[in-house]
Amino acid sequence: MIRGGTICNSRASHPNVTTNRTAEPYSVKLRRTDIRQAAVVLAQGFMDDPLYEHMLPERTTRLEVLIIFFRNYIAMLYEEADLYATSERLEAVALVFRSERAGVSRFSHAKYLYRIACAIIKSIPMCRYISFHQFLRGLSTLNSMSSAWISELNEQDYIHLDMLVVQPQCRGHGFVSQLMRPLLSECDARGIPCTLETHNPSNISLYGHYGFEVVDTIPMPGNSVSQQYCMVYRPDK
Repeated sequence: MIRGGTICNSRASHPNVTTNRTAEPYSVKLRRTDIRQAAVVLAQGFMDDPLYEHMLPERTTRLEVLIIFFRNYIAMLYEEADLYATSERLEAVALVFRSERAGVSRFSHAKYLYRIACAIIKSIPMCRYISFHQFLRGLSTLNSMSSAWISELNEQDYIHLDMLVVQPQCRGHGFVSQLMRPLLSECDARGIPCTLETHNPSNISLYGHYGFEVVDTIPMPGNSVSQQYCMVYRPDK
């Protein structure tokens, strides 16, 4: 299944992370009506991400295009994912995909393909800012940078940290941990892994502090030197 652009970005500093995590609730679970606001936060947070710099080299229109993209992307995944924030102020936002919600029947797969098609059609207004050729190139890049690698882990259930962004003015205040700790506590309690991708090498050490390890890399298409780092957290035994 294609979940194009499933990346995770955060440049916030973080406190010491202990292995003795206790289950604690996410701060706020956002509703469908919050998607538009969350999309703006994600777009601002991913403005300088290597993937989107590669896809959208023109910075002056990148924000507008990303807002449209994230709005439709979140809506596409909303049935199978949870959208969280640290508070109503959205200091940090995370999109968390839950594999158990993804059906395995042909009907479920057909529904998912239909939602992908709808998301693509609803994203055509991007062409007010970019050419149709760039639009198609972006779709191809997202397909190349998908989460298909997770199927090779042979895990029946898993949680995928699809996206994590901290607003620039809120970085360095522990908001990453506020969202990450309960997520990993849930993985420990259920005995399932957590996966994520990042295209920013500086994020590898940050996620490493939480117990994530790089298990694969995927080169970005074209002449870019960037790559996708595929990371996995395995629960405490």
